[in-house]
Amino acid sequence: MGAVTKPVPGTLQEGGASFQTTHWTVVLNLRQSQSPESAQKASSVLSETYWPPLYTFVRHRGYKPADAQDLVQGFFAHLFEKDTLTRADQEKGRLRTFLLGALQKFLMDERDKMRALKRGGGGQIVSFDEHLPEVEAAMLATAHLGDVNSYDATWASNVVTRAWRRLRQEFAAEGKGEWLDQLTPFVEGGATTPRPKHEEVAKRLGVPVGTLRTWLSRLRQRYRDTLRAEVASTVSASADVDDELRYLHQILSS
Repeated sequence: MGAVTKPVPGTLQEGGASFQTTHWTVVLNLRQSQSPESAQKASSVLSETYWPPLYTFVRHRGYKPADAQDLVQGFFAHLFEKDTLTRADQEKGRLRTFLLGALQKFLMDERDKMRALKRGGGGQIVSFDEHLPEVEAAMLATAHLGDVNSYDATWASNVVTRAWRRLRQEFAAEGKGEWLDQLTPFVEGGATTPRPKHEEVAKRLGVPVGTLRTWLSRLRQRYRDTLRAEVASTVSASADVDDELRYLHQILSS
C-alpha cells in the first residue's frame, strides 16, 4: 500500500505548486468560451458542485422543495444566460460568497416572476434526482441555523463529500477500493457507529497490525491533501486556502 503516499493531483505539494484547475477556472472558461460544448461542460461542473448549498439556502427561506428546485434552476439559467458571471471578480477570493450574493439578488429580482417559471423551462441545468434526498436530510439537520449559516454548513459538508468521492475513485483505479472501505471508519469524522478494532481489520485484510497503522497514517495524510485540494478549488489564490480550511473545520465542529 506504499502507493498511497504519492502526491494527489491538484494539491499543494512539492514546494507549494499551484493548483491546475479550480472552480474559478470553470468561471473563466464560461466567460471566455467560444464553444457551446465547452460552455455546457463548464456550466455543468459549476452547477452540480454548488446546487446543494444554494438549494439549502432557498429552502431555509421557506420555499417548498418543488419551488426551491424551480428557483435554483432559474438561478443557474440566469447565471449562465444573462452573463452574470462576467461580474464575478476572481480577486474577491471565494466563489461561494459571490454565488450566495448573486442568489440573494436573484431572489429579490425574481420574486414576482416565479409563478411563471416552470421547472426545467428552457432545459434543465441541474439534475436533482440523485442527491436530493441527502440534501433534504442535510437541510433538516441545519433547521436550527439561519439561511446563510445553513448555506455554509451545506457547502462544508459538500466539500468533504467530494474529497471522499475523489479518494474512492483513486483507490478504485488502483484496485484498492476494498482497502479504503475497511480503513475509512478510522479516518472519517462524525461516525455514528463504534470504530472497529485495529486487530479485527488487520485480520480481515491479512496484514500485521503495524502495517495497518502505517496505512492509516498514510490515508489520513492523503485525505488531508485531497480535502485541501477541494478547498483550494473554491478560492482564487493559494494564500486563501488555509483560512478557508480553518473556516471549514470551524463549521464542521460547531
